[in-house]
Amino acid sequence: MASYLIYTDAAVDLPDEAYRRFGIRVIPMDYMVNGESFTYYADQPDREEVCRALYAAQRQGAEVRTSQISPFRFREAWKEELKAGHDILFIGFSSGLSTTCANAHTTAMELSEKYPERKIRVVDSLAATSGQGVYVWTAALNRDEKGMSLEENAAWLETHARNLCHFFTVGDLDYLHRGGRVSAAVALIGGILEIKPLMIIDNEGKLQVVGKATGKHMALRSIVKHFRAQMGLEGAPNLVYVTHSANDEDLPFLKEKLEAAMGPDTHIEYMLQSPIIGAHTGPWFFSVCGWGKTRIP
Repeated sequence: MASYLIYTDAAVDLPDEAYRRFGIRVIPMDYMVNGESFTYYADQPDREEVCRALYAAQRQGAEVRTSQISPFRFREAWKEELKAGHDILFIGFSSGLSTTCANAHTTAMELSEKYPERKIRVVDSLAATSGQGVYVWTAALNRDEKGMSLEENAAWLETHARNLCHFFTVGDLDYLHRGGRVSAAVALIGGILEIKPLMIIDNEGKLQVVGKATGKHMALRSIVKHFRAQMGLEGAPNLVYVTHSANDEDLPFLKEKLEAAMGPDTHIEYMLQSPIIGAHTGPWFFSVCGWGKTRIP
């Protein structure tokens, strides 16, 4: 088995098994609810309670903000591992949505000068939430089951980044506008028409609206339809990760449609979305992510 550590950041959504099985390490991220600061670790044991509390607060009108990971936090996480003789593969939140990867690159260059015998490789996932989770899980399989070296793994991930499909919908585009993720015009039109947008993360790792639907169930049907048409990448695991913002009343509908479309050979995981992404998507959100032909439908 190849020997190096896999790190990611707290914008990721992964099954709890990933941390136990693969030893994946998480750089925490900070967020604020009505001015009160919290630090979120994607592998923390009370993750579900934390996520539900955030979405409950949003439904009550709470203001939620996030901050980026500083180079200092990366440095503190990595320097002891490098001293101990470990190489590091870091898979970060999309550069199209955050400066996380840029700060990781800055720190990696600094530490590489101090520990020239060690390798630190930063890979931009061009992804977020469960898409980032699929990416990280695949990296772990590449290391532990395929025996890929750090450089081989990074090269595979970068080659196939644009095969990682994200289809999602939100209840209110104003959350994405406030976070600078969509324009005021797009948010305004969505609000006026009372539509549910079909959105993707595109080849530059940015958000793009590619369709619209009237009503929650039509939006969820549209996600499944488009994902089913894109799915499948030779050599990649047959994984589908679904995240949502504690929408327990609508989740059974999505599960029924998705599992019928994917068939019994697809491994599907359902997870609550992290507060880091949820701060920008609001209290009604669903995403379906996995390996496919191309990102753009």
